[in-house]
Amino acid sequence: MLREAKKRDNNRYIAESADKPKAMWRLINREIGKPTGKEQELQLKIGNKILSKPTEVTDKLNSHFMNTVKDLITQKNNVSIYDLKIEHCPNSIFICPVTEEEVIGLAKSLKGKPTSGNDDIPENLVKQCIHLIKGPLTHIYNLSLTSGVFPVL
Repeated sequence: MLREAKKRDNNRYIAESADKPKAMWRLINREIGKPTGKEQELQLKIGNKILSKPTEVTDKLNSHFMNTVKDLITQKNNVSIYDLKIEHCPNSIFICPVTEEEVIGLAKSLKGKPTSGNDDIPENLVKQCIHLIKGPLTHIYNLSLTSGVFPVL
């Protein structure tokens, strides 16, 4: 019931927006928990050392939790972490990296109009030069997917 209400509210928000792509990105960023205003500073104190770079903090936390799981498994059963069967979780998602072929296919599917969107880049220009920009576009898309950071229009 709550999901349906949320869907209706999101649909209404997009439908009433004058700039629909911008509204869609706002919803996406809100759903992934991206701060809307000033970035919050992330700090992790380990002993006397304070880590404040997001990559350092996430690397340290990742290392800690991976080592903790390995230690617990080894202590409990003396079994390798790779011998465990992990059950499928229906509430999870995995997005495969985008390939250059997919980027080319999407660009070719554009109508090729001379009009442009929020990025001020005409469709026909993208369609004509996709073989020159496929690498950088693929990199940007994959970077957004892996980092969880999406453009704010």
